[in-house]
Amino acid sequence: MKKQVIFGLALSIGALLIISHKTTAQQGPQETSTCLQCHGNGKKMQELGYPDFTITQEAVEKQTGMPATCEMCHQGNPNDNTMEGAHKGILGLAVVMKKGIVAVPRRELKGEDRESIKGLKLKGDFVGNALFPRVTAGNGGSVLNPRVFIIQWHDKDINTIAFNPGIAEKTCGTCHPEAVKSYMKTAMGLALTQSQYATWVGPTGPQSCGLWTAATAKPDNDSFTTGNMEKYNAVSTAHLGKEQAFSNQRNCNTCHAGCLDCHYSPFNKEARDSKGNPKEVGVHTFSFKPTVLSCMGDGRAQICHAGPMERRRGDGFIKGDFARKAVADLRNKNSKKYIETPDIHFAKGITCVDCHDQNHKTHNMGDQIRSPEPMECAKCHKQKVSSHKKGIHRNLSCEACHTPLVAGYAFNFWAPGKKFGLETPLDRHPFYTVNAMAPIILKDKKGQWNPYHIVPHISTNVKKEEIKLTGKLIFRNKPDVNIKREYPSDDAFAVTGTYEGSKDEGTVMAWLNIDKVAHATTKARSCRSCHGPGGAQRVVVDYKWMGKPDTAYKDVLSGSFTIVADKKGLRIENLSGADGKTIPEGLKPLSGKWSLMGNFSIPEIRDKRAYAEEKARYERALSGGRYH
Repeated sequence: MKKQVIFGLALSIGALLIISHKTTAQQGPQETSTCLQCHGNGKKMQELGYPDFTITQEAVEKQTGMPATCEMCHQGNPNDNTMEGAHKGILGLAVVMKKGIVAVPRRELKGEDRESIKGLKLKGDFVGNALFPRVTAGNGGSVLNPRVFIIQWHDKDINTIAFNPGIAEKTCGTCHPEAVKSYMKTAMGLALTQSQYATWVGPTGPQSCGLWTAATAKPDNDSFTTGNMEKYNAVSTAHLGKEQAFSNQRNCNTCHAGCLDCHYSPFNKEARDSKGNPKEVGVHTFSFKPTVLSCMGDGRAQICHAGPMERRRGDGFIKGDFARKAVADLRNKNSKKYIETPDIHFAKGITCVDCHDQNHKTHNMGDQIRSPEPMECAKCHKQKVSSHKKGIHRNLSCEACHTPLVAGYAFNFWAPGKKFGLETPLDRHPFYTVNAMAPIILKDKKGQWNPYHIVPHISTNVKKEEIKLTGKLIFRNKPDVNIKREYPSDDAFAVTGTYEGSKDEGTVMAWLNIDKVAHATTKARSCRSCHGPGGAQRVVVDYKWMGKPDTAYKDVLSGSFTIVADKKGLRIENLSGADGKTIPEGLKPLSGKWSLMGNFSIPEIRDKRAYAEEKARYERALSGGRYH
């Protein structure tokens, strides 16, 4: 951590020196810029209809903490006295529209869409979309603009919605050249891991978030190549066209971060008003240390880590409105408890990068450690980590006990549908929520027991001859899969079955997505919740479709199933509909298809006395005593 702080200070000092040099040596006096002749004049901006765009150099410096000029961040032509000339090549906020997932610069929007995003103002009661454009509702109030997908900052490319290194070098890179350069060496900067998933079959295996259907052209990620689309089409019976592939890819790109996604904070997450909502401190505010909310979309929408963590894996860090609401959260005590209880680290003010800190070997910007080792936990929990290593549960990860409940997806059906206004064979139907439940404990490749959220998946229109059942749990690392990644992954999958679907579905591949969970940290789960009869784990999953009924997969709207991990295998049993008995027609072909043979049981208790003593220590800890 000390190295990280020293590196950060050095970067900041270097940046200030560069800014000073750039301002004096290259730009000349600030008065030569025409930007502030208009934007620094409140009366003029009021007359133009954009009072929120009034800003002074003093305000910019106060909010950013940097003596940057307008053109250093926004480009344009500060020496032109006409509005059209001064704004030529200007960089600013864009709005990604749902239809086609197309980014439109704010200045090009029309009518109600333009009015809804004139200025960045906090709106509504939910910080996850506090900056999202809102339009007038029929009752005179306001609602989220239904045509808008997300707001996009200006270091993203307007064509691909991917991070554009060329723009970053001309803007952030003028003061932070090494930071931009090093960021492009990381998995976060180039999406190096995710971009390898191009098909449901092959050396990488399937991926729950979907497929990378179009890679971006280098060096600036400003156009798409068709290589991934061709790979997908080669092993699929329903082909993607360019428009479908590119729209799908732009959707994926919204979740992959640029400089501004992490460091630009147009409202202060720590300053709160009387209602507990964030206070606005200026639209040019930056945070040197990324905040938790910046990892969740920073008020523009629930993207980035809000998707994989709060909704897919279901091991929410913030929870509340960020969590995908459980089926019967008011009737089910576990669901109510899950939603209302944030991770203890979040409650204590610990941020994502406090644990997922910078790689101490590379010091590359954005090279964050994926899975902190126990030594990282020992920074705050030294005694507990030390005693845990000597105890009976030494082969369990900390989160195996301290992530007692997960929610997230129930199913993921990758099947034909309509996406972004386009008919496509590659649409995800994920809008099934579940009641909060205990994760399944499984052993990883190193012999450590971890908690997992297991979600049954299907992928349609796969060439039958390309599908190979895995016969075992496949972890997402070499040699199990041929995928390059910066850090090892404890996630896994298993391809478990096939069947012939409808004309639109073709051959359907059934598979289990097995995501390791680690957040939602709170008091440890009970001994009994793991140590069932014969070492078997049985978790009942109640599910409900939360979208419009006509868009759901077949007739699968609500019901339940059971995840079983025992000496016979890992499988999905007791598929049922709303009545708790009958299998919906859409699930009948999948009965028995999500099943993997093997011993997935937890070791049985042999020393009853030691178990009783351990259980007593746990119960004392729940009552406020020390667990020792």
